[in-house]
Amino acid sequence: MGRNKGMIHSVAEPELRALTTLRLGGRAVALVSLETESDLEALPDVLQRLGGRPMVIGRGSNILADDRALPFVLIRPDFRQGPEIVAQESRQVRVRAGAGLPLPRLLAWAAKRGLSGLEGLAGVPGVLGGGVAMNAGSYGCELGPILAEIRVFTVPGGVRRLLPGEFAWRYRELDVPALAASAWWMACGADLVLTVDDPARIRLRMAQNLARKKASQPVRAHSAGCVFKNPEGLSAGKLLDEAGFRGKRLGGMAFSDLHANFLVNTGGGESAAALELLENARAAVAERHGITLQTEVKLWLSS
Repeated sequence: MGRNKGMIHSVAEPELRALTTLRLGGRAVALVSLETESDLEALPDVLQRLGGRPMVIGRGSNILADDRALPFVLIRPDFRQGPEIVAQESRQVRVRAGAGLPLPRLLAWAAKRGLSGLEGLAGVPGVLGGGVAMNAGSYGCELGPILAEIRVFTVPGGVRRLLPGEFAWRYRELDVPALAASAWWMACGADLVLTVDDPARIRLRMAQNLARKKASQPVRAHSAGCVFKNPEGLSAGKLLDEAGFRGKRLGGMAFSDLHANFLVNTGGGESAAALELLENARAAVAERHGITLQTEVKLWLSS
């Protein structure tokens, strides 16, 4: 464990199982945490010294990691500045926040100030940077359509601002053509456009969405959210249910009894069992419906 230039903090050989909500994953090369964007100046030298493949991690809420040793250097942009209002035009308010800001904290801040547009994300874990990178969404709300600007970091490009037209969003994915030549990129922060509304109505919508989520999803279980993307016009959960995978278990891993598209670690689960369950489910849905499910969860494998 040590400190490098600036406030970069590194931990040798962290275990992914302690850094992911699914509680799976072996040891990585190192975990590098950055406290402010000024720390990015020293990051290329740190990465060169450590070796390994750079992988960006927030709160690990959308990752299924291999239990074997992983050749990754984990980078955590713990930039928690904001949220703050930086501009307003009529009922449209521009809000700026850092990539490390927890989404629940952002939602609470917006609701208190009567700023609408995020209510569908009530109960969604993780941080803003991860939400931007995967266009997080729930109940008809997505981050992509309300992004006014994202700030990203690449090696050797450094930090740059991207405006609408330089990025595009798809279902659970942010497409950034300008960064296609980069080996990897990392969100540092974003500006969101929210709409002025009554705080009481915002809080009511958030409460309704959270109650709906708790009633239909295993929100308190060790999971990584939905493991498969919904095919266009269809529900992956319904397809898995019809294929007999609701509650299907293998070792300490299982598809939830509450929602068939949630893989949960019931205790002592292993990545091999998780991956086998995913492949079995994918094959069963393909055989029954002729549809090949695509993973929404990010698979971090040793090879």
